[in-house]
Amino acid sequence: MTGSPSGRACPACGARAPDAFFHLRDLPVHGTAVFPNADLARAVVTADQALTLCDECGLIFNQDFDPTLLDYGGTHEESQHHSPRFAAYAAELSAIWVGRYGLAGRTVVEVGCGAGDFATALLDAGVAAVTGIDPHFRPERVPPALAGRLHAVAAMFDPSQVDPGTAALVCRHTIEHVPDLAAFGASLRDAGAPVLLAEVPDVGRILDEGAFWDLQYEHCSNFTPATFAGYLRGCGFVPAVVRTTYEDQYVVIEAVPGEPRRQAETEVVADLRRRCTAFARQVGGQLDHWATWFDERATAGDDVVVWGGGSKGLTFLGVLTPYIAPVQAVVDVNPGLQGNHLGGTGLPIVAPVTLRAEPPRSVVLMNPVYTGEVRAMLDDLGLGATELLAL
Repeated sequence: MTGSPSGRACPACGARAPDAFFHLRDLPVHGTAVFPNADLARAVVTADQALTLCDECGLIFNQDFDPTLLDYGGTHEESQHHSPRFAAYAAELSAIWVGRYGLAGRTVVEVGCGAGDFATALLDAGVAAVTGIDPHFRPERVPPALAGRLHAVAAMFDPSQVDPGTAALVCRHTIEHVPDLAAFGASLRDAGAPVLLAEVPDVGRILDEGAFWDLQYEHCSNFTPATFAGYLRGCGFVPAVVRTTYEDQYVVIEAVPGEPRRQAETEVVADLRRRCTAFARQVGGQLDHWATWFDERATAGDDVVVWGGGSKGLTFLGVLTPYIAPVQAVVDVNPGLQGNHLGGTGLPIVAPVTLRAEPPRSVVLMNPVYTGEVRAMLDDLGLGATELLAL
C-alpha cells in the first residue's frame, strides 16, 4: 500500500507533490450514496486513494483524486443527526458559536449545508435566519416550519451570495471535499463576513489510531489542527480559536479576516512524516487482526453485523471484503439508509429493531463515540448477550 510516483501539485500551497505514503485501492467514490438493491450497490464507480503529504504546508491529499468521477445526481443520505449523541454535539456547538459571536437575531450563511441539519441547530440556538448554500440543498427540502428563516441556495458557493450584514460564515465538513483549496479559501475570504466558523475531520487522529476506515474518496484534502490553521492563514484569515472536538475526531477553527500569510511548516511536516510512516505500518496490523477475527467468526458459525451504514462502514468492509462472509447486514439508525444497500459490498442496511429476530453474536461499531447509546439500544432490544466491539 505504499510507494507511488508524484501526481500533481499540492492543492493548498502549489508545492510539488512527493510520493504517496499510502494507498487504498478500488473503493466506491461515494460514501453517502443510497442504493435500493444489491446489484446497483455493487456496480458503483470505484477509484484509488493515493495519500500524499505536502512537504511545504503539511496538507495530506489524494493526488489521484478525480472530481469527474463524483455524481451527486442520485440519492445521497449524509445526515448524522438521527444519533442523539451527534445531535447533542451539534446543539452544543451552535450554542457556543451563537453566544460567543453574538449571532442571536442575526443572519448567518452556511457553505456546504448538506441536508440543513446544522442550519436548523443554529436557528434553534437563536439565529434569526440562515442561508444554506449547497448544490443539493433545494427549497423543497426546507421544513415548512422553517420557511422564511432557512433559505436554500442550490449552487456552488460564490462570495456574491453573502449579503452585507451577514454575521458569520459557517463551513462545516465541506473544505475536506474541496480539490482546489487555494481558490476556495480565497472565495471564503472575499465573502467579507466578520468571522469564519469552520470544522473538518482531524486526520491526525486517523493517523495515530491507524483508522483506515475513516478515509474516503470524497475527502480529497485532510488536515490536522496545525495544518488547518496554516491553510486558513494562507487564505487571509487569523485563527482565534483552534481546538479538537467530538472526542478529538474533528478540528474546529474560529477565524477573522486578516492578511494572507503563508509559511513553510517545517516542524509540523517533520512530525507528520513520522506519523504517516507509522500509520502505513499500523494499518497492516489492523488488517491482519480483522481478517483473522472474521475468519474465526466464520469458522465458529457466528453471525456478525456492522453498525454504521455511512462512509466508515463502507471503507472498512470494502477493504476487508475477502474476509467478511460472517457479516449478515449493516445497521444504522438513519431511516434514510434503512432498507437500502451499502455501496461496494451490496450488504443490506437495516434498522436496529430487526436484530431482535436473529440476534447476532457480535456487533462491530464503526465509531466508538456511540458506544453508550448503541449498547443501550442493544440491551433494550433484549440483546444483552450480543458482543459489542467498537473500533
